[in-house]
Amino acid sequence: MLPAVRNGRYHGRMDIERSRVDTATADILIWQTGYRLALALITGLVTIALRTLGTLQLSPVASRAIGPDRVDVLMGVAAVLYAALVLLIRSVVRRTRTADRTLSTLMVAADLTVVFWLVFLLARPQEYFVGLFLAFVSLQLTHVYFGRASALLMLAATAVAYLLLNDIAGRHGDPVAWGRVFVTLGIFGAGALLLTLVQSNLQERLDTLVSIFQKAEEGDFSESYDVAADKRPDAITSVGRAYNRMRTQLASIVSTDPLSGCFNRRGFELQMRRELARAARAHTDVALLAIDLDHFKLVNDTHGHLVGDRVIAEVGELLRANARTDDVVARTGGEEFMILAPNTSFDGAQLLALRIVEAFRRRVFVEPSPRIALTVSIGVVADHVPNETIAEDLRARADEALYAAKRSGRNRVVRWSAGLDALKLGQTGERSIAARGVRNG
Repeated sequence: MLPAVRNGRYHGRMDIERSRVDTATADILIWQTGYRLALALITGLVTIALRTLGTLQLSPVASRAIGPDRVDVLMGVAAVLYAALVLLIRSVVRRTRTADRTLSTLMVAADLTVVFWLVFLLARPQEYFVGLFLAFVSLQLTHVYFGRASALLMLAATAVAYLLLNDIAGRHGDPVAWGRVFVTLGIFGAGALLLTLVQSNLQERLDTLVSIFQKAEEGDFSESYDVAADKRPDAITSVGRAYNRMRTQLASIVSTDPLSGCFNRRGFELQMRRELARAARAHTDVALLAIDLDHFKLVNDTHGHLVGDRVIAEVGELLRANARTDDVVARTGGEEFMILAPNTSFDGAQLLALRIVEAFRRRVFVEPSPRIALTVSIGVVADHVPNETIAEDLRARADEALYAAKRSGRNRVVRWSAGLDALKLGQTGERSIAARGVRNG
């Protein structure tokens, strides 16, 4: 059961991450299509103008392989097909608002095809290295926007296209110095591969930072950036170091209720998920205490909200003082608190609740004036943790027990038990639960 749950959560996170990547790729493709169309249009117009003026000559290989009369037509057809493909991809992406690796690879392949098609038409075999230069620029942009896999695929396709051009030139009567071809290709491949690996390292570290920030966005500040792993510190290292310095402060700001000093609802949810996951792995019990300050509205109405805020602050201090080291104390509402007690049975949770009730009975708040007496009602539930999905059920049962404590006279502890339904209590039921609350309290 547990492995299935963990695998399900793992695949769920993977699906979310994949969806984010596909959405980001879609945004990139959408804004890049405008530049692609503009560049294709400018290149086509310039080529036609230079061909008309006679300053741009057709390569000898293309002239022999295709024929001068068909070149301009084929150039136009290629431009139209490229523009149509770009517009089609843009239309699909705009409609679906997502783009997987297939679409990005198709776009990169189209770019590479156009580059080497122009080189074939306009460059002599001795100048085919220009295609490698243009592909090198495109390769780096591909890596930046679409990742290492697409870049390596483009690197391999570039090598094949370059060798194919030289093979075509040799087949149509132009001598090819294959030694120089392979040396040129080797230099290009080594340089492109080295730069790709360096960029991959940068991208991986950036992805690590993005993952850390995404967790921080959800209120999870448990992960820090591993500065020591950066053998050559750079700007990314500086960002990671700055995050590490701010991490504790950010966690306090995001997860802590500033008035009571306890966890807020967001921080409590995060801590509860962690403790339930730990309890599920260790096969232990957890207990949950739902706490409500009795008649707290009278404090605000009688003494004002400033005094009420001081009471809340002292209540938070009192609860943390009576809770155990591993207990999670949170303020989940105006006058509502919760305590999550890991590795705690029903009896242990009841002892903790009784200690808190007694501490409130003895405590006088806001001394020396106005000296406010305050009591609490507590609902208690404890259970074995089969998996993390028990969280909502625990909260519902704790709230049910708390409601029973309030309905039965307040200033007491009520343990949740099977069949307890505070919302359906009649007068007889109220007396019965009140008696149970007195016994427990």
